[in-house]
Amino acid sequence: MKLQKALFLPVIGMCVCNAYGQNKLTNPVDGKLLLSANYGELRSMHFHSGMDLKIGGKSGAKVYAVDDAFVYRLSVSPQGYGNCIYLKHPDGNITVYGHLQKFNETLSDFIKNEQYRRNSFAIDTAFAKPVFSVKRGEIIGFAGNSGTSFGPHLHFEIRDSLNIPINPIPEFYDIPDNIPPTVKALTAFTIDSFMNTGFRRIIHDIQLKNVKGKHNISKTIEVESPLFFGIETFDNVTETYNKIGVRKIHVSLDNTAIFSCCFDNLGFEKNTYINSLQSYDLLINENRNVIKTYVEPGNNLDKYQNTVNSGIVEIEDSLIHKVSITVEDDYKNKTILNFNIKAQKKSDGNHLLNHKKSNCIKWDSGGFILSKGACLLIKPKTFYDNVYVELEKSDTAANGCYSSVYFVNLHSAAVHKPFDIVIKANVVDSLRGKVMIGGLRNGKMFAVNAKYFMGFVNAKISSSAHYFVTVDTLSPLITPKFKDGEDLRKQTGLKIMIDDNLSGIQKYTGYIDGEWALFEYDSKNHLLTYTFDDKRISRNKKHKLKLIVSDNKNNTSLFESSFVW
Repeated sequence: MKLQKALFLPVIGMCVCNAYGQNKLTNPVDGKLLLSANYGELRSMHFHSGMDLKIGGKSGAKVYAVDDAFVYRLSVSPQGYGNCIYLKHPDGNITVYGHLQKFNETLSDFIKNEQYRRNSFAIDTAFAKPVFSVKRGEIIGFAGNSGTSFGPHLHFEIRDSLNIPINPIPEFYDIPDNIPPTVKALTAFTIDSFMNTGFRRIIHDIQLKNVKGKHNISKTIEVESPLFFGIETFDNVTETYNKIGVRKIHVSLDNTAIFSCCFDNLGFEKNTYINSLQSYDLLINENRNVIKTYVEPGNNLDKYQNTVNSGIVEIEDSLIHKVSITVEDDYKNKTILNFNIKAQKKSDGNHLLNHKKSNCIKWDSGGFILSKGACLLIKPKTFYDNVYVELEKSDTAANGCYSSVYFVNLHSAAVHKPFDIVIKANVVDSLRGKVMIGGLRNGKMFAVNAKYFMGFVNAKISSSAHYFVTVDTLSPLITPKFKDGEDLRKQTGLKIMIDDNLSGIQKYTGYIDGEWALFEYDSKNHLLTYTFDDKRISRNKKHKLKLIVSDNKNNTSLFESSFVW
C-alpha cells in the first residue's frame, strides 16, 4: 500500500478513533514482539531511548505504522539511526523507526530525489506541514542494520509532544514477562573525607551467582561508615534470552526508604548522567554496569526519589542494621535482596597519601593544573563530584610526536563535559593547520582535533591517557572492490572502502561520467556503495568514475577508474 498525500492535518485527527491512552498500538513488525533491548537500558554514554525488536537475524522485515499519522521527519545518516522515519500522531506523540534497510517505495523515491537535489547521501528533512500520511498497519519501510547498528533489528521509540522518549511497556505493548530481574553482585563503597574529596573505595564486592526473586544474605556484612551500595543487575523477558535493563531500584535501611530511582521519561539532555549513575571505575576497568545508590552532587538526573543524604549511609553505633534492595522490571516482577550490616573501624587513609592537595578539583569550582610545558584547564561542573586529577610529564615514547608526552590521570572519575589540555609544541608553519592531540591508552592510539596558537596546542579531552602533539598529513585510503575497466554488468553496484588513519573522514564526493552519483556510506564498515541506476547512467557502456575523499584536516585523496555496466 502506497503512502497517500495528506491534504489537511485536522482531517487525520477526525478520522482517528483510537487514542494512545485508550487502545494499544499495532505491532511495528510481524509476529510476536521479541525484545533484544528495552527502554532505559544502560548504553555507552546514553540511556537506550526505545526498544529493539528482533527480526529473525536478517534485514528486510516489513515495518508498519503503529497508528494513523503523518510523516514528520525523514533522516539518512552513516551513523546514529541510519535510515529513520519519524511519524507524528494526532495526539502530538511521535513514533520513531530506526536502522531501516530502506524506506517504502514512495518515501524511497522522495529521499533519492532529495539526495540528488542536494548532492548529499546524508539528509535530514522535517515536514512543517503534512506531506505524506499513513494509516495504522501500513508498510512504511523494511528493518535493517543501517547507521550505528551491529545486527539487523528495528529500533522503535515512542516520544511525547516535547520529544522526550517514553517507555512503550507496559502502557502500549503487552510483552509476556514473568521473570524477575537478576542481581549479579552487591558492592559496598566507603567515602573518605580526607581533604574533602569524596574519594571512594570498594570495601565489599559480593558475587551473588545470579539471584532472582527473594534472597537473604545470611552473614552480617561489616562496613566502613559512611558508605553507599552498588547493584550489578539485569533483566530477562519471557521468550528471549537477551539481557536487558531494569526499571526501578529501591533501597531501605531499617525499613525506611533512603534511595529510589526509576528509568522512565529520560530526556536526551540527561544522557551524560549515565556515567554518574554507574560506578564509572568498574565500568571502564572491568566492563561492569554497577548502578550506584549514591547521587553525586553534580548529578542532575531527575529520576531519583526518596533519597536521604544523597543515598549515603552513616552508622554511628555498633548495632546491626537491616538493608533491603528491591529491583523491579517493566511488569513489576521483583527481586529483593535482604542483608544486615554492622559498622567496623575506619581505615587510616594511607591509600590517599600519594595524592597532591593542589590537584583536588572541586566539582563546582573547577581549577587548573600545571606541569612543565603543559596545563589542564578545568571549568566548574566538569566532574560530578570532587576528584583528584594528575598531570605529569612522562617518559613514554610516541610515534609522530611534536612535544613531550604527558600523563593525565583522572583516577577513574567520570567526566560530565570535556576539559582543555594545552601542550607546548614546536610545529613548523606548514603543519600548524594539521595539528592534533594524540593519546595512548592500553597500547592503542587515538586522536582528538586541536588548534595551534603561539607555540601551544589546545584540545578537549575527557579520559585518562598519555597525551602529546602530533600532526595528520596522510590522505585517506581508497580501496576499490573492483578492477579498473572491469565488466560489472552482472553486479548490482560498486563497492569501495575508504578509511583514514587519524582525524577521520570528513566528506566524500563521487562522480560517474562527470555527474554527481549517490554513494551510500556505511561508516562502521568504512564502505561506500553505489547501486547501479539505469535512470541516471546508460547500460552496456563503459563509464568513468571519480571519487574525492577528504579527512578532518583537509588531506584529500583522488581516485579515478572505469567500469562497464
